[in-house]
This record gives sequence, structure tokens and C-alpha cells, in this order.
Amino acid sequence: MSAFYNKGKERILKQWHDGGSAKTIKAMFMAPAYTPDVDSHQFVSDISASRASGTTDQTLASIAIAADNTNNRAEFDAADLSVATVTTSTDMIVLYESTGVDATSTLLCYIDIAEGTISPVSGTLAITWNSEGIFAV
Repeated sequence: MSAFYNKGKERILKQWHDGGSAKTIKAMFMAPAYTPDVDSHQFVSDISASRASGTTDQTLASIAIAADNTNNRAEFDAADLSVATVTTSTDMIVLYESTGVDATSTLLCYIDIAEGTISPVSGTLAITWNSEGIFAV
């Protein structure tokens, strides 16, 4: 059997995020008809047609990466999101590393919204990330 050490996982995530140059990680709200294809979708340009209309991608703030020895993983977390005047439906968020160009902005993960499809009517869309992080490795 082989396995990564938790601090090794944390170091890999931190090196990716902090090493060399600062990364801008953004959240994109997806239209309910979007179906992820983890094998062929690589860049934002592969999925941008499925972006929920009328939404603006949100830059994640206060990114934190830490080892979780209880669950044997490293966790990636950020501040919760609050987006005003959303008038569209969404049921999924895609996180990506933004280069400023859709054709070179790498997709990282997609997250199903636990409540299912949400449809705010000119209201604020509040996304509260899980207390154990947005994703873990």
C-alpha cells in the first residue's frame, strides 16, 4: 500500500497555490443543464457556454490550506461568498484557476449545491462553504 502523508498533501496544495506566483481562484455559477465531463473539460472555455446567465464569476478571498490529521487529508478553504442581485437559477459551482483568459484558465473542481437548484429573484445568493473546507485531497 502507498499513501501521502497529511503534511505532504498540505505542502503540495500550498506549493501549487502559493509557489511561484499568486493564484487567482474563481467560482463560476453553472446553469442547471450543465453536465460536468471530468475527462474532457479542462479550461473555462470548454464550459463557458453553460455559465448561469446574468452571473459574474467570484474571486475567492482568504484562501487557507491546512492538514486535517483527523480525516487524513489536506483541506482547501476560502471565505464564504455573497453575491447580490442574482436573478438566475444555478445548482452547481465550478472553481477554476483564473489567468484572465478562458482558454488558459484551468478547471479545478465542481461542487453540487446541496439544496438543489436555487432560484433567487433579484436577491442575494449566499454560499456557505463546508466547515471542513471546499475540497480536500
